[in-house]
Amino acid sequence: AVVAGLAAALVSAPSIRNGFVEDDHWVIEQRALLRHPPSLPAVLTAPYWPPSFGGTMWRPAVLTTYALDYRVSANPWWFHFVNVVWAAVAAALLALLASLVTDAGVGLAVGLLFAVHPVHVEAVANVVGRAELMAAAGYAFALIAALRAEQNRWWLAGVVLGGAFAMVSKEHPATLPAAVLLLVLIRGLSRGEHWRGSLRSAWPLVAGAALPVLVYFAVRPLVVQGKTFESGGLAPGLGGLGLLARAWGMAPLSLVWLRLLIVPAHLSVDYSPTYAAISTGLTLPHLAAIGTWAALAWGAWRLRRRTWWPLLGLLWFAITIAPVSNILVPTEILVAERTLYLPSWGAMLALVATIAALTPPRVRGPLLAIAVVFGGWRTVTRIAVWRNDSSFTTALERDAPTSYRSLWQEGQDAFDAGRWGSGEKLLREAITAAPQIPGPKEELARRYAAAGHWQPAVVLLQGAIADDSSRTRPWIELPRVLLAAGDTAGAAAVAQTAAARFPGDSEVIRNAAAVQEVAKRPPRPNR
Repeated sequence: AVVAGLAAALVSAPSIRNGFVEDDHWVIEQRALLRHPPSLPAVLTAPYWPPSFGGTMWRPAVLTTYALDYRVSANPWWFHFVNVVWAAVAAALLALLASLVTDAGVGLAVGLLFAVHPVHVEAVANVVGRAELMAAAGYAFALIAALRAEQNRWWLAGVVLGGAFAMVSKEHPATLPAAVLLLVLIRGLSRGEHWRGSLRSAWPLVAGAALPVLVYFAVRPLVVQGKTFESGGLAPGLGGLGLLARAWGMAPLSLVWLRLLIVPAHLSVDYSPTYAAISTGLTLPHLAAIGTWAALAWGAWRLRRRTWWPLLGLLWFAITIAPVSNILVPTEILVAERTLYLPSWGAMLALVATIAALTPPRVRGPLLAIAVVFGGWRTVTRIAVWRNDSSFTTALERDAPTSYRSLWQEGQDAFDAGRWGSGEKLLREAITAAPQIPGPKEELARRYAAAGHWQPAVVLLQGAIADDSSRTRPWIELPRVLLAAGDTAGAAAVAQTAAARFPGDSEVIRNAAAVQEVAKRPPRPNR
């Protein structure tokens, strides 16, 4: 476990030179709440995303660490240093978990491969990725406690505490009860125990893991509004699809998960349409996905007579990927490398256990050494992508040139360079590629408003609100644009609705009051 933790720290260390990039700006750098917190309760009850971005997620543990970071230094290097520490802690705990489940040799191999895996770069090198690291650490601790509780029931408290820490770091550890059940059941079967006995011993542990999950979902609506697992709209292609249709549509993209975990040679900062897209037809990628996963499941099941761990790894992956798979809950993101952080442990366990079962001992060491060296090299070289906004933009346009985010960024750059025609065209293409994502609409609306094109701006802002009504920014901008367009009644109505919808947001309230004041003034006579 210590070796894995040190390896994770070593390959992550270059990220200390990175600055604040992308979401870091809005979640951390520009948050007065974190720089100058009025009180601890104010931080604990604040939404993870600022209200202008929806404010629908609640991750109090992560926000608290950011506020504590500011007490030490406002320099990005310190925030990144803390991320490196969390990466080491998470890798060490997951390596220990692998050792407890299997044996020391397999545990070390799983821990090392996990520690240097290149797909983790986005979670480590970008400060907001800390949510993944902290949640994984709490998740691993809870599972270690569950295994220890078989001998000492006092460890049940560790299951509850670890689960609680994971849940207040990110929502996705809601799968913890299923993971506890899986781990205890497979561990019992590997020892030759009857499954019913393992099931009976698992229920108190499952209940302990479920307690913080239930408490989180009970308290969350009292603190923030909106859906739990999404913020910012809906990924193109997912709208109107039921659970089975979403599962079918995501099937080809599941091969992207597999490639990123097993052969992470090509990485991308974005996997948005049209670079990656949902397809509900019957295509060759659909058949390939079904065949691949069926073959993996069949192989893991056949291997159970020699080792249960490939099956455990495969089922772990299925459980931990579920919240971000867009199958149970549709979200704005089709694929993101950071969301593979916890699922990747299962993939590494399945890979290592399969190789250990099928290859002679003399080749395992060299194979592990090659994989660790490649993973470490790929991780270190990839970290520079998150050095600053310029390096990120360059990587975005190189890695995913046809994604809506690339088109959005290129459109902003074109407008800033004075090429308004190109900027408008590119932003329109971004809107077409992602029609239910509000960001590009809001950006083009601001550009239209700056040029005095009020009606197109109104239409776009109305569309942005229809896509995601939890974001305050379009609710603030739309009344102003309506006023400028001469629609005082419409501006007053929207401002009144915004004030009623966001009664605790001071900026919305001030804007609504200002708009109402202007709307009450008598019109100026024509001269």
